[in-house]
Amino acid sequence: MVKRALDLLKDWQPRDHAGMTPLEHMEKMYSFGTPGTWYYFNPVVTIISAVLVWGFVIWAMVEQEYMAEDTGDIQSWVTDIWNWLYMGSQNFWILVLFWLLFKYFNLKLGADDDEPEFSDITYFAMLFSCGVATGLWYYTAEAMWHYEGYGTPRWTDQYMWNDNTRAEHALMVTWFHWGLHGWIPYVVVGATVALLHYRRGFPMAMRFTLYPLIGEMVYGWMGDCVEILSILCTIFGVCTSLGLGSMQINKALVRLDHGTFRGKDEWGCDSPAQLTCDGRTGMVVNKQSQIWIIVVVTGLAISSVVAGLKKGIAVLSLIAFFLSVFILLTVLFLDETWYILNALTSTLGYYIWYLPKISFHTDAWEELGKASDGLGGAPDGRGGLKGWMNGWTIFYWG
Repeated sequence: MVKRALDLLKDWQPRDHAGMTPLEHMEKMYSFGTPGTWYYFNPVVTIISAVLVWGFVIWAMVEQEYMAEDTGDIQSWVTDIWNWLYMGSQNFWILVLFWLLFKYFNLKLGADDDEPEFSDITYFAMLFSCGVATGLWYYTAEAMWHYEGYGTPRWTDQYMWNDNTRAEHALMVTWFHWGLHGWIPYVVVGATVALLHYRRGFPMAMRFTLYPLIGEMVYGWMGDCVEILSILCTIFGVCTSLGLGSMQINKALVRLDHGTFRGKDEWGCDSPAQLTCDGRTGMVVNKQSQIWIIVVVTGLAISSVVAGLKKGIAVLSLIAFFLSVFILLTVLFLDETWYILNALTSTLGYYIWYLPKISFHTDAWEELGKASDGLGGAPDGRGGLKGWMNGWTIFYWG
């Protein structure tokens, strides 16, 4: 068995699989059941992934305080050690994608004679809803957080930034988080999976995106490792978005139930002077409410998947997208329209101009901490504090 495993490590050279179907590729992998049926699965990937996921869940439930502390330390370690790689790789991939766009502009992500199954607006709605919708709406007021200095970013220094400049910079940072670089992971993975599946005939699985690099090893244990890692990343990433979304929905329902307006509740109050009231139903922000919200949202998501791509996911994505556009236009026209348009135009130009600098910024000196920490922090005590990248940029893209 050991010899076979070592032999598989040598089989890295890609081969010509012209004419093979995805089902034929799946038959080459270790699995149970018949490819293409509901009971087909890879026991190695399934069991190990399930054990790791449920092990993490049980650990989080039993040791909540330690889990929060340990995961926070791990996340901080990633920022402390790998900021340079994270920011540098994002820029590398954006250059690669622009080069591919220029060189293969007319290349289809399908066969040469295939026609689009959906319209451009439907495709964009699905990408928007599945990619950034939850985070974008959860952090709707992100620029205000940056302006007020949440996390003490580097631009809170009053000697360097006046209020107007800080406001413009805060909007520019928001552009950066949700602009070109925010879409890099989606585009890289989506384009690679599409090319290998629709143009090369491989199954739509993450392991086969590495076939040009590791060849026949994708069928063995190395491919299983890729699948396990991709499952864990997907589950934990989706759970993060789901958790943020449930907290946002919970807070929004409480505000509606209490009739909150400008920081004061209108319904369920014992006196006109009372700021926080019980509301009409007594709804509060707590974990129990958020768990029920997660159950309902998960049920809707499962229903959309079961209904299929055309009748489920596409329709739900279009509804979410056009509701978002409606809210966006409502704010634009009911607020100070000309101010919003001026701010967007100004900060878009600022973003384009500042992009080469901010896209390589790693908070190198801020990550040294305060001077009193003894690690070389700024003696004058000005500038930002350690941890801002960890809580914003890296958290977003991670």
